[in-house]
Amino acid sequence: MRFTIYTVLLLLLVMGQIAIGLLGLPWYWIIAIGALILFDIILLYRSVSKPLNAVKNGVYLLREQDFGSRLRLTGQPDADRVVNLFNKLMDTMKAERLKTLEQNKFLSHLVDASPMGIAVCDYDGNIVDTNRAWNTMMSPALIEAIESVAEDETRTVRLADSLIVRISRLWFMESGFRRQFILVERLTDEIVAAEKQLFNKIVRTIGHEVNNTLGSVISVLDTLADMNADDRLVHDTIAGSTASCDNLVKFVKGYADLVKLPEPKPEAVDLNDWIARLQPTLAALAPANVTVEFIPDASRQQANIDPMLMERVIVNIVKNAVESIGDRPDGRVTIQAANRHITVTDNGRGITAEPLRNCSHPSSRPNVPTAVWV
Repeated sequence: MRFTIYTVLLLLLVMGQIAIGLLGLPWYWIIAIGALILFDIILLYRSVSKPLNAVKNGVYLLREQDFGSRLRLTGQPDADRVVNLFNKLMDTMKAERLKTLEQNKFLSHLVDASPMGIAVCDYDGNIVDTNRAWNTMMSPALIEAIESVAEDETRTVRLADSLIVRISRLWFMESGFRRQFILVERLTDEIVAAEKQLFNKIVRTIGHEVNNTLGSVISVLDTLADMNADDRLVHDTIAGSTASCDNLVKFVKGYADLVKLPEPKPEAVDLNDWIARLQPTLAALAPANVTVEFIPDASRQQANIDPMLMERVIVNIVKNAVESIGDRPDGRVTIQAANRHITVTDNGRGITAEPLRNCSHPSSRPNVPTAVWV
């Protein structure tokens, strides 16, 4: 603020000089006032020129984007205030620039390592920058599919039976103008995994149902073969049908063996509570002539089981037991939990000893309980 003082002092000296001239004072007063005016002008110039020089140097550093250099203090208070302010501004700008460079470097690595194809366009919509995934997956068919996608649109395209992609054409703002960018994501792996899971489920379900059904058919055919042992033609016909059923069982089993069950995830489960919640489902599997009864364990011990997989086991056993009972009017399936294992017993008619090897599950044997240790 010294230049303000010097300016006021200069005005006062000039007014004094005018007053001396009007009053007709001796000439040496005029010389003395003139000398003071000259000295004040020199001080005023210094108080203004140093801050201006500091501003000039700062503007030069900004123009050259030299954020590492700093201005020196001049010893003149007004100029030093400008220097300190400028140096703080340079420190802030250097920190922001460093932060921006680090973020841009990180984003550049992230985009380049992304499995999703990414392309950035210029203001006219021409692609100017791409990542490695984009360069790897590009093909004439994919380029044609990208060109068919409108701005702000996301579309899933099947380029071939083995290649499905999701294409998104979006935009961002830069310097007040919109710039487009394009994302291409492969969906083949996810869809193949879902289709494989569905295929596995279908194969397991079909294999189970076919084996259970053919087990009963083979049992009936063996009984008919015993009943018609004297008629060679009928016996041979039945034997051929039995062999066809055996081949079909082996064929389905070959596919089912390719399907792996998921890894079990054991957890502590109270068997009584778990089977009690499952009993309505099991009862729904039985017709009106069959009663599904559950006898709980008085000790209420816990067992480490995978509830989902164990439920499938119990459901399959109960279904086999119901099939072995058939149309018997007093059918009964008993489920009992005791000593950390589950026993399923039915009063079905069973099958003869000869075709017993073809039976898919021992629950079809008469008076022989099926036990699952947990």
